[in-house]
Amino acid sequence: MRILLVMPHFFGDPMPNATNRSRLETARTERVRALVAALCSPHQALGCGTFGLDHGQARSWRSAEASASVLDVVICTVGDAHLLGDIRGLNSLFRHQPTQCEPMMLGFECHKILRDARGNYDYYGFVEDDVVLSDPLFFRKRGWFDHHFGTEALLQPNRYELSLGGPIQKLYVDYSLSHHVTERYQNITDIPWLELPYLGGRIRFERTAYPSAGCFFLSAAQLDQWIAGPFFLDGDVSYLSPLDSAVTLSVMKTFRIYKPVLRDAGFLEVLHASPRWIGSVTSQTVLTDL
Repeated sequence: MRILLVMPHFFGDPMPNATNRSRLETARTERVRALVAALCSPHQALGCGTFGLDHGQARSWRSAEASASVLDVVICTVGDAHLLGDIRGLNSLFRHQPTQCEPMMLGFECHKILRDARGNYDYYGFVEDDVVLSDPLFFRKRGWFDHHFGTEALLQPNRYELSLGGPIQKLYVDYSLSHHVTERYQNITDIPWLELPYLGGRIRFERTAYPSAGCFFLSAAQLDQWIAGPFFLDGDVSYLSPLDSAVTLSVMKTFRIYKPVLRDAGFLEVLHASPRWIGSVTSQTVLTDL
């Protein structure tokens, strides 16, 4: 399988009162760690560098032929506002694509890179620089879903954060949102549920009012459909912010977006490595059983 991941990455001049962690000097170390995880984990999970140690023969056997899969990562930046100088030892894992666009519009430069790579890959991904994909079966699961439900249905992963203590150890941070926020862009009553048999049970998928995940992944056929449609690079940044719009809006307007329901959320998931919500959730929400 051939996979392309494009990653917008930004870390600007520090601002003492910044609320965005990409401009908060005290968050620099955290952002470097998140970037390293976001870059390395897909290679570790999906690349051709996995081996098994044979103690008896003093050999390490590659788990699959080196030509069996291709994973290319492009990191897209604005000017000098980035942390790539802190990860020079990882330069072989990505291609750097500098731009001179407005920082808030960086995601749309990533859309152009995906467009220009059309025809060369099986799956095309947009992944924010703190989103970690570590499931070796991620694209097999996507391919299975796509085979059953076609190009009109787009399966998004559930994004989660982790904590070492407290009553919540794992939080799916994009689980639900007030319907009015996205109802102007999508009709979640149109085919609201899908199901598939899985490991002796069934996995259920739901149309979600909160299709955000800090990433999206398109099959080759879906990329063609997205580019040919009216919403590709249409300039619309009306969903929450230009950053949120780049990673969610045009695909939300193009496809019926599904996620695994909360009880099955781990079927397809990604880690948010720069946590924002889990530290305050117990003081701001009521813990409730399904």
